[in-house]
Amino acid sequence: QTMAISKTQEFTTEFNSSGKLNLDVSGWDSVVVQFVTPAAAVTFNGTNDGGAQTGVTDGNAKSATGWTVIQGVDVATGTAATTTSTSSTYKFTAFPRFIQLSGTTAAKIIVEFNKIF
Repeated sequence: QTMAISKTQEFTTEFNSSGKLNLDVSGWDSVVVQFVTPAAAVTFNGTNDGGAQTGVTDGNAKSATGWTVIQGVDVATGTAATTTSTSSTYKFTAFPRFIQLSGTTAAKIIVEFNKIF
């Protein structure tokens, strides 16, 4: 029998304050992001480098560095993309430890984290 858990969280204020949203997605099987009226293109980035310092910290989403472009799949069309500039929903299933959404502002950014057992 398959079971799943999910957590949904709105990150609009955090995204709009800096034009970036860094998420720790380790331990999740998929991440679904809903973009509502982004003001400009939002780029999808990822990294496994949490900015760790030996003996000091393992790093985290805020200190992460070494971002590279990753793909998400538009759930409406099934098309893979590295950016969006329209109201849309993207699913990420093959991703590094951290995901960054980089743009300007949006009316809403809602993220659903999913884990299947």
